[in-house]
Amino acid sequence: MSASPIDVSSLVTESKFSPDIEAKLSPLLDAAINNSADSSSTDVIEAAAAAAAIDEACPRNEDAENFLWQLWTLLINISKRIPLDDDDERIGSLVGIVASLKAKQGGTVDIWGSSHDLWSDLPLFGAVMREAWNGNPDFNSSPEDAAKIAQWLSLNSFAARLLGASAQAWTNFALWELRDGLEEPLPNDHARDTRLLTASEWIIHAGRVLYDEVRNNNQLNDQEARALRPGSLLEGGSSGFNQQRWTFWKKRLQELSADASDKAKARTQKAMEVMDSLEA
Repeated sequence: MSASPIDVSSLVTESKFSPDIEAKLSPLLDAAINNSADSSSTDVIEAAAAAAAIDEACPRNEDAENFLWQLWTLLINISKRIPLDDDDERIGSLVGIVASLKAKQGGTVDIWGSSHDLWSDLPLFGAVMREAWNGNPDFNSSPEDAAKIAQWLSLNSFAARLLGASAQAWTNFALWELRDGLEEPLPNDHARDTRLLTASEWIIHAGRVLYDEVRNNNQLNDQEARALRPGSLLEGGSSGFNQQRWTFWKKRLQELSADASDKAKARTQKAMEVMDSLEA
């Protein structure tokens, strides 16, 4: 792999697992993400091996909550370090680990006063991702914000791929990003290109799921309606996924991409092609 390897070992150490769990997870995650194992091993095998080690390490008692919070934080931190223009291999391996976990029969654990299936529910993953969503860039042209933008692009790609792979059902994150990028005024060119790229990631990797939501046009309760409200540019728009918003998104993608960078323009074109194919 031509891309620089990700320092998975340091990220595992920062996650503050116990020393024995760290010793088990670090080499397997490194093999899955950086393809550092024997060349005869496939990505699927490496992802499955990492998932098996995670399953074995996860407590089935009150310690499960802390372990899961550390685990999801670790996987999210790894995803942020996989560049958006990386090939699909490393981010695909990370998604593969989550998908392998979701397919496991791990029994139940009590989290926040409720019983959850350990792996089919992936408890706390949504909560940890919601916390990560506070990393939205400021678009202030600072060096720090440039790094923040790069991580934001990678995080959205990871979340979108998990939705598209049916590993998670967090359509709310997709709608929030599409609203921020396509239904609100954008302060500068950096914001425009970033929002075009993130919107495109959601459409390219999870467009089928999003369009199904549009066609279903589900009824929302008051809390959902507030959380999934339209942006200020969509006058008279309704909350949630609906055909009006889908049509508006297509229009905005075309408008914004006209003056975008070559990278954002090319990615947006692919997203619009996906939208056209879904409507056909």
